[in-house]
Amino acid sequence: MHKNSIRRSSRGWLVLSTSMAAILALTLLILSGCASAKATPSPTPTKTKVPTFTPVPPTATATLAPPTATATPLPSPTTAPTATPVPPTIAPTAPPPTPTKAPPTAPVATRPPVPTAVPPTQAPPDPCANIGGDGCKWKVAGGPGFGENGGLELKLQFLFIHSGIEGGQPQGSYFVVLEKDGVRLPISDKVRSVPLTSSQGSLGKYNYEYSLGVDKLPGNTVAGSYTLWVLDGNGDRDSRNVTFSVPANQGLLWIKFDQA
Repeated sequence: MHKNSIRRSSRGWLVLSTSMAAILALTLLILSGCASAKATPSPTPTKTKVPTFTPVPPTATATLAPPTATATPLPSPTTAPTATPVPPTIAPTAPPPTPTKAPPTAPVATRPPVPTAVPPTQAPPDPCANIGGDGCKWKVAGGPGFGENGGLELKLQFLFIHSGIEGGQPQGSYFVVLEKDGVRLPISDKVRSVPLTSSQGSLGKYNYEYSLGVDKLPGNTVAGSYTLWVLDGNGDRDSRNVTFSVPANQGLLWIKFDQA
C-alpha cells in the first residue's frame, strides 16, 4: 500500500512539472515578443535547465522559483552632428549715382514793361462855371426856413452878409430871381438888399424883404416848388440855383446868404 502511494505521488509531480514547463515556455514567448517590438537585436535566450524533482514525502511542498529574465540594455541613440550656420555673404552695395548737374540756363532777356499811359485826370466840372457874373459868389449859409402867415402872400426875408468882414457885415445892392413851378414871378429889381444894416424877423435877421400876393402866384396859393438865384447890382448872376418847396399856409420864407 505504501508503494501505491509513492506511485501516485510520482505521477502528481510529473503532471505539475509538465504544467510549470509550459507556463515557463509561454512566459518566455511573451517576453521575446515584447523585446522584438522595440526594434532592438533579439537576445539569445538563456537555456534554463528543467529542474529535476526528487520525490519527497507528500508532506513536503516544493516551491518553484520562476526563471529570471536577463534584461539587455538598449543602445544609446546617436545624436546627429549639428551643422554650423554659415553667415550670409553681404553683397557690396553700389554707390548711389552722382546727380548730373544741368548746364546753366542762359537768362532770358525780358523786355521792360511798357508803361501804360494814364489819361490825365479831369477835374469835375465846376458847377459855378459858365453861369454868368461871379458864379458861386453867394452860398446858402442858413435855411430855407418857413413860417405861418395865413397863406395869403409869399413874403421873402433874406440876409446877405460877408462873414469875413466884421463877423458878418450885411452886403447891399443884391436881389433875386424867383420861379414857381417853372413860372418866373414878377419881382422888381428896384428892391435891393440894404448894406451895413439888418432887421430882426421871426425866423432871423434880414436885410432884403419882398412880398407877392397869391393872386400873382400860379395856382393862387403859396404852396408849391420854387427855384431862385441871386443877382448883383448889374443884374449878373452871383449864385447857383436854390430849390425848395413851400408848405401850404406857410408863406414866410427866410434864407441866409454868405459870400465869404
